[in-house]
Amino acid sequence: MTTSINVTERRDSCDVAVAAAGAEVARLRILDRQMRLGAAWVRIGAIAGVKTRPRHRGQGYARELMRATVDHMRENGYDASILFGIPNFYHRFGYAPVMPDKSVVRIKTAAGEALAGTLAVREAQATDGEALLAIYNAANVERTGTLERKESSFSRWLDDDDDWWQEERRIVVAEDGGRLVAYALADPEWLFESEWNMRPYEIGVLPEYIGPGTASLIRALAAEAAARRDEWLTIEMPADSPLLGVLRPVGFTQEIAYAQNQGGMGRIANLDGLTLALKDTLASRMRSSGLAGRVGKIEFTCDTERAEIEFDAGPALSIKLPQQHLLQLLMGYRSIAELRQEFPACVDDQVVEVVDTLFPPGHPYMWRLDHF
Repeated sequence: MTTSINVTERRDSCDVAVAAAGAEVARLRILDRQMRLGAAWVRIGAIAGVKTRPRHRGQGYARELMRATVDHMRENGYDASILFGIPNFYHRFGYAPVMPDKSVVRIKTAAGEALAGTLAVREAQATDGEALLAIYNAANVERTGTLERKESSFSRWLDDDDDWWQEERRIVVAEDGGRLVAYALADPEWLFESEWNMRPYEIGVLPEYIGPGTASLIRALAAEAAARRDEWLTIEMPADSPLLGVLRPVGFTQEIAYAQNQGGMGRIANLDGLTLALKDTLASRMRSSGLAGRVGKIEFTCDTERAEIEFDAGPALSIKLPQQHLLQLLMGYRSIAELRQEFPACVDDQVVEVVDTLFPPGHPYMWRLDHF
């Protein structure tokens, strides 16, 4: 059957659909987002709402839809693409895991109540949006995987136009002399029957208030949990969060899940655009690590694409990887040492240490609030 691709542009997104016999049979939405990659911002196509009509499943329409979507992103200036995928499907279209599937800590409520938190804690108010956004930006200034937010991201409602079928978002704040220095945020999730449950809390703290801000919020949340007779308090937390140092003296359980071909996955959409976005960040890393003058150019080769970043005089550094694995390296999800086990010829032996310095392994993370 003859099919066609329909693209509908919106303000901050676009819809891509496959039509057969004049009717849409599969569709998705590309959300236009900015994501941190170290100190750089890259434009990503965030893939959401992938659907195929039930009677048309198993006929290749989703495959055609995804291929058209990748082409659209490449042709329209997206640097990369991120999605949260079902198992064993999206790797067929060049996506690979680039962030953990889960990263939480669980604290005994009694232990949380023992923290020496002395700051005042209260419910957030509608006028707190600017301060909340400032805390978020300060706490995530170079965390790869985090998205650009707006004040509206901290609205009490997921959808301000619909207060019928939703529960309010919970936001509590810690303040010092009237200044907001930390927040804890949780979205409700529907369980079953008429029961809502709060997801694990996201906590953001100004760097200079890591100790008192974290302790005050956790202590207040633990007291609430104890009043509900909950034994544990669950907090969403990246694996390298500085907040862990505050919690370590009272103890916690940490759970990090890395998925195979599902969950938070990514691929490069436009290699030239992505490398251009990273140029200033890489130049800064070279200066701070003493590599300035030792690398004059970085050449990236992946699949049929090739791009380069030129700096000053010096030898060229060549990296050859499939595009999805190159993105894993750039985001710090996998180190060059790990990738060389799978792709031994991806870099020359003598430059492994240099590549590791320029693209250090880390803990890319996107808060659940920003999932799509």
